[in-house]
Amino acid sequence: MRREVHTRGAVNHAVGRRGWSRNTVAAHCRTLRTFFGYAEQQRWCSYGIRGSICSHRVPRIAENLSGPPWEDVRRVIASIGISKPADLRAKAMFLLFSIYGLRSAEVRGLTLEDINWRKGSMAVRRAKRGKTQQFPLQSEVGEAIALYLEKARPRCHCRTLFVTLNPPYRPVSGHSMSSIVSPRIMKLGIATQQFGPHALRRACATQLLRTGSSLKDIADFLGHSDLRSVSNYAKFDPASLKNVANFSLRGIS
Repeated sequence: MRREVHTRGAVNHAVGRRGWSRNTVAAHCRTLRTFFGYAEQQRWCSYGIRGSICSHRVPRIAENLSGPPWEDVRRVIASIGISKPADLRAKAMFLLFSIYGLRSAEVRGLTLEDINWRKGSMAVRRAKRGKTQQFPLQSEVGEAIALYLEKARPRCHCRTLFVTLNPPYRPVSGHSMSSIVSPRIMKLGIATQQFGPHALRRACATQLLRTGSSLKDIADFLGHSDLRSVSNYAKFDPASLKNVANFSLRGIS
């Protein structure tokens, strides 16, 4: 095995032509360094290979914090059909990610009991703050969930809102949610570096900022413990800072 590994060109190729994010490349590089560190200890290869594996620096604050443009998010939602069970489930998920800015774990954690149809509300267990937050059930979201429950969700003992469409019925995993969201964004050729559920959360935060919501209200709405995470969105959208004002998201507790 050659002593020197030329990784810089490979990294540029992965980031560019293959479309990998810098975080993905960095993760692969860490895995390779761990493997070759062990291989060097076992004398399976020449010493120094581990140290030659390098990757681009990953900024602490991502360059694409704003997510895909809101118009494109709405375009993807409009493109999802309502005739197939998989589409009905996907549409309900897309709306929860984009309208409420929920994390993947928070959508996975929703149960049938969390939707209160009588009061028109939804309970969300926050993934990071550990508390339950009550939201008014927005009409478009409520209609999409109702249609999914009526025509797509299998009848099963599982109480999780989103379940697999084929037996054995079980809660949809985080990986599966990414597989549901990402291809639908990529199919329309939307200009964004990330395509999973978190990209829709970022799009939600940026849209709230652009429509005049205050940083504090956005932080409360998204379940952040402080303003620092939300203020990062503003750094990448200076024009929106002029529109930030005190705006009450009524019904959010």
